[in-house]
Amino acid sequence: MKGKHVFLALLLAVGVASATVTSIASQLAGNICTVKYLIFGLLPTIALVMFLLAGLVYAAGQAFGAETKAKAQGWAMSLLVGGIIGIVLVVLAPALLSIFVSGTAMDSFNTCP
Repeated sequence: MKGKHVFLALLLAVGVASATVTSIASQLAGNICTVKYLIFGLLPTIALVMFLLAGLVYAAGQAFGAETKAKAQGWAMSLLVGGIIGIVLVVLAPALLSIFVSGTAMDSFNTCP
């Protein structure tokens, strides 16, 4: 009789453990899809806005004196570099993810709806 209880307890523990692993895997797949949407949807838009703001700041800085002009050029360069970094991240994201994530997580990245 005691052997049955131990077997049932072991069976219950295995079921709970497998359900937890499945739940974690589905959450990981969902999070990876969210990251994909952010990388390919939001990051290029932010980079474009940074490029436009860099142009506006540079152009506006030309109308001021030497000190303000130099500050505006520094801000414009920072915005330009930030936009370039954003575009580089969008281009390299699949390769970087394939390096750091392997197996089913990468498959879920490629098969996001």
